[in-house]
Amino acid sequence: MSLHKSNIQNTFSISRFNEYYLPSVNRSMFESIDSKTQYDKKFKNDFAKEDMLQVVTGLDSGLLVNYLLEQGIPKGSIFIFVELDEVLNLLNIDIPKEIENQLFIYNYEDFQENFSSDTYGVYILKNHFKHYRSLGATSSHLPEYSILNTQIIKILEAGYLEQRVNSSQQKYFEEQFKNISENVLPASLLANRFTGHTCLIVAGGPSLDDQIDWIRSHSKYLFIIAVSRIAGKLYKAGITPHIIVSVDPYDFSFEVNRDMMPLANSSLFVNSFHVNSRLLGQWQGKNLFMDNKYPWQLEDKENIETIGPTVTNAAVHLATKMGFSNILLTGVDLCFTNTGFTHTKDSVESTLGPNLGIMGEWIDTYGGEKAETVTQLKLAIEALAAEANINPEIDFINLSLNAAKVNGIKYKNTEHINLQTEEPSPLELLDWVPHFSLEDKKQDNLISKKEINGLITTLSKIVTLSKDILDLSQQLKVQTKPPHAVQKIFNKIDFIDKKINKSHSGIVKLIKTYGFSEFSAFLTTKKTEEWDTLHVLDMTENYYKAFISIAEQLIRLANDSQARLTHRINELSQDADLKPLVQFWRTEKQHGRINIWLENHPNWQEHQKFKQNAQLLEEYRHLIQSVLDEYQEQLTVVPEEYIENVKESASMENVFEKIIVLIRDNDHTGLVKMTLNLRELAKKDQAAKRLYHLAYSHQLLLEQKENEALLVLLELDENLQSEIELKQISLLALRQGKIDIAEYAIAKLADNIDEYIPQYAHILKLQGKHQDSINLYLDYLEKYPNDISTWIKFGLFMIDINQFANAETAFNQVLQADPDNRVAHEYINWLQSHI
Repeated sequence: MSLHKSNIQNTFSISRFNEYYLPSVNRSMFESIDSKTQYDKKFKNDFAKEDMLQVVTGLDSGLLVNYLLEQGIPKGSIFIFVELDEVLNLLNIDIPKEIENQLFIYNYEDFQENFSSDTYGVYILKNHFKHYRSLGATSSHLPEYSILNTQIIKILEAGYLEQRVNSSQQKYFEEQFKNISENVLPASLLANRFTGHTCLIVAGGPSLDDQIDWIRSHSKYLFIIAVSRIAGKLYKAGITPHIIVSVDPYDFSFEVNRDMMPLANSSLFVNSFHVNSRLLGQWQGKNLFMDNKYPWQLEDKENIETIGPTVTNAAVHLATKMGFSNILLTGVDLCFTNTGFTHTKDSVESTLGPNLGIMGEWIDTYGGEKAETVTQLKLAIEALAAEANINPEIDFINLSLNAAKVNGIKYKNTEHINLQTEEPSPLELLDWVPHFSLEDKKQDNLISKKEINGLITTLSKIVTLSKDILDLSQQLKVQTKPPHAVQKIFNKIDFIDKKINKSHSGIVKLIKTYGFSEFSAFLTTKKTEEWDTLHVLDMTENYYKAFISIAEQLIRLANDSQARLTHRINELSQDADLKPLVQFWRTEKQHGRINIWLENHPNWQEHQKFKQNAQLLEEYRHLIQSVLDEYQEQLTVVPEEYIENVKESASMENVFEKIIVLIRDNDHTGLVKMTLNLRELAKKDQAAKRLYHLAYSHQLLLEQKENEALLVLLELDENLQSEIELKQISLLALRQGKIDIAEYAIAKLADNIDEYIPQYAHILKLQGKHQDSINLYLDYLEKYPNDISTWIKFGLFMIDINQFANAETAFNQVLQADPDNRVAHEYINWLQSHI
């Protein structure tokens, strides 16, 4: 059964606080507490933040935007309100001219057309955007708001994903610059060393929990490559992975992956060149890097590449390049379980409970079931299929029946996995990796400093040459010149341009790749034949201004790398002062480097300077302990922001909206899974209990079990029956001829919502309670004298019970509001001929 259409009426009420609102949108929510008081509590702090993109579903009859106008729009912030067409048509909101570039009001189609991740890219990229629901959109009586909200969220998520993809190049390069001192040995040292061997890729999906015991009992026969977030779990279970893989450049990556840090002396860390620098910089063990050491080595393909979009894809690609003949997968589920989980037990995500509010898409599992997945995991599935396709000689096997089915990867139960050859132990693998002495590390850092000096010199030359081109361009603009002089200047520009591109091609490619978004911002839509001289000059200037800007940004990154390399060199010397090193570590949130320093200088207390200065020795001891304590705090602090993001997507508001979309789409599979997942939650959570009954009722309707669907809604506690449930009860009861149940539901609705009074009056009429019905009609029409349809219904009721005079009065009321109403004219003519 599909959703019933809501009736948004052109009827305003005035609250006792003298606020105009639409009861069909906001019901009576502004009758007991004024809108400002409610908005202060819900929105005031968030709406006051500067430099934010705020997207709001619903206007609350215009009161919410009025509130914003009274509060004022903070500096640098933009507000976008998206409202239903039916509501927008009833409102008249004037936006002051001075803020017309900060405040926008759209319907969904206009929002879809005008919301561009390019326009709002900076906000999205910096995560300075937030989405809200108005009070009317938050209440569950209008399903249209739930559908609108999910549509808005999809657009925001798509914009976020697009920005992450576009900006990732910059973030990758920024972390690569930071990682130069740690990226010493390439992962290619492992290439083709394991032909004929069996590898197990361990990711963080729920199926891992079913395989832990099998992995532990067969670990001697498995070369284990674990994604970083799961390494700590394996270690606690008595399983030491040979290799830990991590790729994510973003800062929260350290908090998510920090449980791998105790494995520094037992596992090899293979990292992408752009892995988060806090994770790599505090790793005390051996590591190998994928891709390139230096950002300008874009053409160097000798090393093993990082293949995305997820760390699992990178781990699988690494295994193929290492030469493994058999690659087993566990925890590589790439979809939600039937119970709504995407991560293994004890992870942040699973501890917070099932995430039922995400709108995904359906894929097939190896067990023949349907499962939900999200965009990034769908891309990961496609990338894994491509990896399997280009490596047909490798036997890819997923050990989980509930994992997403991937072309080229088959399922096999662990009982049918035959392992006979012992693999080298993790410690033996570490022994294969060359050991670097302090002098080796120093020399590597000195070489890197020399390389970066060369980069800075080249970038500075490019900046100078680019400024020369800008000067020449200006000469052509400021004064009219004869054709030969113009051509001469154009020749000079062309000569300098070729010099930049030919002499420094590698650095030019770095500039263009790093600054892709800046360069793409001024691409023209004009055809070449439409270009005039002025247009060409403008394009040239914009291009080289971007060139200069990006080159200067890269110079700053290079100088920052030089400073870091200097600190790394000083770390290797026991003569260097520890205090500036600690200050630098604290600035970079890399307090764990104190452990690396202590490892490099085990006998630091015996240094000559401490023998002559006992106070300095005590200062060092205190400083070292302070940094160790700070690092310990970093290892245990709760990642609040990450947890809040997970919680938000799993909120019951999002679950409700997902149910509404499933109902709209008659999605039986989705409703069955939702019902299953909510059943357990309903035992301890009232909001989940209500949603369980709502989802289960609509599931039964799709199964043609109308009576059972009605009973499920009636079994819900009366205090949990909201408008949407009561409305459904009344509809189902009427269809089944159960007038007494319909009366119960409509009476409860009419007690608080005037919109339902005419329906209640109609139910009473059907039951023969004529006087009660008449009283309700008259009370309602006294409050809403312009409700034409209700006057007509009342007039017809009066005809049915032969009260012709009252009927004529009713139809005359219709004509007062609508003089040309044909129905009223026809019945008045009929009445006049029968009175």
